[in-house]
Amino acid sequence: MSSHPYEQFESNLSYARNMVTGGRALEGLRGLAVNYGDLAAAHPEDLYRAAWSQAVSALDHWLHQEVLEHAVALVRSPERPLPDRLAKLKMPFSTVEQMADNSVDSVFAEFIEEEIRRDTYQRSKGIGEGLRLVTHLNAQQIWERIAEGLGTNAAAARDRQDKIVDRRNRIAHQADLDRDGRRTPMSADEVEAAVVWIESVAEQIRTLLPGIPQVVVEQETPAWLVRAGRNGEREVWALENDLVGGGFKEMGDLTAADSRARMVEMVEQEYKDESQGLIRNYAGQLWAFRGKMQIGDLVVLPLKNRKRPMLAIGRIVGDYEFDAEAAEDRQHLRRVEWLRTDVPRDKAEKDLRNTLGAFMTVCELWRNDAAWRLAELARTGSDPGPRIDEV
Repeated sequence: MSSHPYEQFESNLSYARNMVTGGRALEGLRGLAVNYGDLAAAHPEDLYRAAWSQAVSALDHWLHQEVLEHAVALVRSPERPLPDRLAKLKMPFSTVEQMADNSVDSVFAEFIEEEIRRDTYQRSKGIGEGLRLVTHLNAQQIWERIAEGLGTNAAAARDRQDKIVDRRNRIAHQADLDRDGRRTPMSADEVEAAVVWIESVAEQIRTLLPGIPQVVVEQETPAWLVRAGRNGEREVWALENDLVGGGFKEMGDLTAADSRARMVEMVEQEYKDESQGLIRNYAGQLWAFRGKMQIGDLVVLPLKNRKRPMLAIGRIVGDYEFDAEAAEDRQHLRRVEWLRTDVPRDKAEKDLRNTLGAFMTVCELWRNDAAWRLAELARTGSDPGPRIDEV
């Protein structure tokens, strides 16, 4: 079954092949004794060069997507040993900080995307380095496997790949001119052979990827925990008025905080004597409430003031609001449509209850497939457990 990135790769190669077809057609027109005006100045080889560059770029783009997706999948499967190159990546502390109010998956994906953004997966060395992030093979073994499937040896396969990329670079950076300033001829047959080679290399690379563990979890609506005070003092207010929020009474209107950095500045102004750790913690929670929650997201409110601990589960239906006329601990608001307000807390499995035990007032719920399970709790009143499967 084709992955979405590979389908896009195939589409990009098809685009390159269409340019070759266009070049052949232009060649036919130029061979006719007819005046086509400005069209006569166009040269078929320009389309061939564009097709050549397109095919190389298609491989580069596809492999970046595959490396990103598989690296994240590997990190999400902690029982599997990580490839050495992936395990040795150094994550800056600023990235680690983001995990306080973001899911590890999303933060790590952004980190990997930035880490590999400057890499090029075109020449044989770059392809090997990229695949070393997501396989336990070294560069030589990678090209031996690729070459075996192509019916050649590793040295010949690497040489063929590098020559195709060298020509692409000469097209892109030197207008395909040789040392004497003459444009190097290119034929449709040459381009078609290069496209076939690139497609074949990609097919062999794919054979190295299926053994990589992937976590199959559908994308779903994000879910958030919002508490109603240390002792549940805002529970009735929240349920009767279809709201979540409150707390952080030292903070005024947060509408002007249009970024996490701006939120940090505002929290620093109000908590001048507090530690940087506490300031970052508060800023993270407030930015989640003000800027990251979206209309349609799920929200869960643990209820303490019932004979039996309950969960109220709802859906966010309004943007952030500040009610200056309300009591100080009830001024920061998000409007909610409550789906269920009577789910017994013990209906959630132990791992989900532990996730709901996060000490923060506001946080995203992402561990243990929490978002989907909360949606199921609201729908059926029971927790089906996580959906994590390996393929």
